[in-house]
Amino acid sequence: MNNQIKMPDGLEYWTCDKVAECLPYQQYIPGKQEQRELYRKLWSFLEESENPTPLGGDGSNGTVETPDGRLALDNHDKANQWWFKLTNIEAVAISRAYKEEFINV
Repeated sequence: MNNQIKMPDGLEYWTCDKVAECLPYQQYIPGKQEQRELYRKLWSFLEESENPTPLGGDGSNGTVETPDGRLALDNHDKANQWWFKLTNIEAVAISRAYKEEFINV
């Protein structure tokens, strides 16, 4: 894998599940099968994560009250932790969708 596509600024704070559910990357990937494979791959990063982003909450039960815990870049489900595992096609699709939705507004 080890794609050569630069991750867009700001995407490093996104979790893999948020990318899977909130970015319209499918329109940039040819074929329904490939779209489903990327969706599954993104969710697999969360399943494999030893240090996922904690949920917001009252601070009990592994949750965090402050945004700092949710924005920590060392959480294994953050884009900067899995970006290099994407193929070039997957990285381009996610990058284009992110830029279209959040940068070119």
